[in-house]
Amino acid sequence: MTSALWRPLPWQDALWLDLSALVLQKRLPHAMLMVGSAGVGKRWFARALVAFALCEQPSGYACGQCRSCVQLAAGSHPNAFVLSTSGNLGMAMTEDSIGEQSLVHWQPDGDRKRRDISIEGARSLIGRFGVASHYGKARFALIDPADLLNASSANALLKTIEEPPPDTHLLLVSERPQALLPTLRSRCQRVRFPLPETAAAQAWMAAQDVRDDDALELALGAPLRALALAREDGIAIRRQWAELWTAVAGSKKDPLTAAAAIDKEQIGEHLQWAQQWLNTQLRGLLQRRAAAAPREAVALMMQDVGDAQRRAAGNAHPQLLMESLFVRWLRLGRGVLGSAELR
Repeated sequence: MTSALWRPLPWQDALWLDLSALVLQKRLPHAMLMVGSAGVGKRWFARALVAFALCEQPSGYACGQCRSCVQLAAGSHPNAFVLSTSGNLGMAMTEDSIGEQSLVHWQPDGDRKRRDISIEGARSLIGRFGVASHYGKARFALIDPADLLNASSANALLKTIEEPPPDTHLLLVSERPQALLPTLRSRCQRVRFPLPETAAAQAWMAAQDVRDDDALELALGAPLRALALAREDGIAIRRQWAELWTAVAGSKKDPLTAAAAIDKEQIGEHLQWAQQWLNTQLRGLLQRRAAAAPREAVALMMQDVGDAQRRAAGNAHPQLLMESLFVRWLRLGRGVLGSAELR
């Protein structure tokens, strides 16, 4: 799959034509907020776009062989950065955007496991922008996930976005853009990544030797997420999670026991899944024209899960966080379960 990373995904062709044209015209926005469901291909697209912009011999896409492409493949290109909870590193053409040889510009202390993007990391990135660009090319920074910028790091980057250095581009990637500071969101050009048509997603997955419609359904139509689920134990785990939430709603499992059943290392992933699962329930209720009460209950629960995601990014205790959510769901879920079968 590595060689395919130089090109956008098949369902991104129209968006690619638009943004690659802006690259050639030197009109690419200084700050872009790339939003969409997890697993739809935002990060994939961002890497391919950076590679194309830095390539010395582009022909529709990055060549993958020139000096810039070779450096980018290893994460050692001096004009490409990733800012994340892991620090400020060199961007690589890998699935996680970080390579074994990636440049390390700043990292948090080994004994400080960070759950947000710190001010130190943001300052390190801003400092790199003060260094002269190499090879006469623009500089790019992938901020991922942007919703984990804390207030200090977001404000530090805000001035850079408002007064960007020449030929500097920030690509902010997020599944939860509403968690960003409004002032930050408003100053970025939003780029939306919709879900592909089911047939296109299935065809791509088949090309990766995965033919599992259940995976695509559980991933809510997001192909990259479906691929990961099919290759791991993700499908079985998500079925267990769905059964757990349904059991709590039906008073068949108490909130404390349900919370204890969630692996604490998977809290962030579970909350992201719960948000999507609740969204599926809400769509089902709307399609069946259910009464207002159960629809409002699911909407309220989605708000609570969103709040839990923000707290989980901080120092909230995972067990207590999940207990609180399941207690709330025990009260709200009864009405939902009475209106429709949860999926």
